[in-house]
Amino acid sequence: MLANKSITKSEFEPLRGNDTVATVRERMIEEQVNALPVVDPTTQKLIGQIGRDQIDRANDDQQISDLQMDKVVKIFEGQHIFEGVRLMLQYELNLLPLVNKEATYLGVITKQQILEAISKMLNLEQKGSVLTIEIEPIDFSLSEIVQVIEAEGAKILGVAVESPDSDHQAFEVSVKLNLEDISRVTAALKRYGYSVLVESESTVLENDLEYRADELIKYIDM
Repeated sequence: MLANKSITKSEFEPLRGNDTVATVRERMIEEQVNALPVVDPTTQKLIGQIGRDQIDRANDDQQISDLQMDKVVKIFEGQHIFEGVRLMLQYELNLLPLVNKEATYLGVITKQQILEAISKMLNLEQKGSVLTIEIEPIDFSLSEIVQVIEAEGAKILGVAVESPDSDHQAFEVSVKLNLEDISRVTAALKRYGYSVLVESESTVLENDLEYRADELIKYIDM
C-alpha cells in the first residue's frame, strides 16, 4: 500500500509561524502528539517541525517562528506505507506529514491510519485461519512455503514475518489462509520438515496478527 491522500487526515491543520507556544502546547496535549509540522502559509510547503522539547523550553507568548525548528520528518506521496512506519519508529513520532514531490503539504498519516492500512494489507477482516511456522535463517524461503500451501488448495490472504533477534534465532512466519480447516496444510508443511508453532482459526487469527501489527508500531501507546 502506497502513501497517498486516501489514507491521510487531509483536514489536519499544520502549524503556522505566527502560532504561539501556548497554542501549540494545547494542541499537543489535546491531540496527544509529540511533534507538529510547520507549513509556510503562502506556499503550503513544509518548513520544519516543532517538538515538545522546544515548546517546554520556550515562553508561552513566543511565536514558533522565533524558535529553532527541527528538520521535518516526512513521507512522500507514492512511497510505501512501510516507509512511514519505519520513520515513525525511528523518530518516535505519532503522526507523519505527507508531501508531494515539490514538498507541498497534503495532510498527515496518523497512528490509527497506520493500523487500518496494516489491517487491510493483512486482510484481518476476512474469515480464515492462521498458522505460524518457525524457520531457521539458513532454510528461510517464502517461495517454498507458498508452493506447499497452494499445492493443498489454500489461498494466502496475508503474511507477517518476525525476524530473528538475540533471544530467538529463527524466523517466525505467520500466514493467513482462506480455510478454516488447515490440517492438510499443516501436515504437508510438517512433511517438508517445517516446524508449525501455531494453528488457529479466525477468532485467534485476528488477535495474533493484530498483535504483530502492534509490535510493528510498538512505540504507540494504544
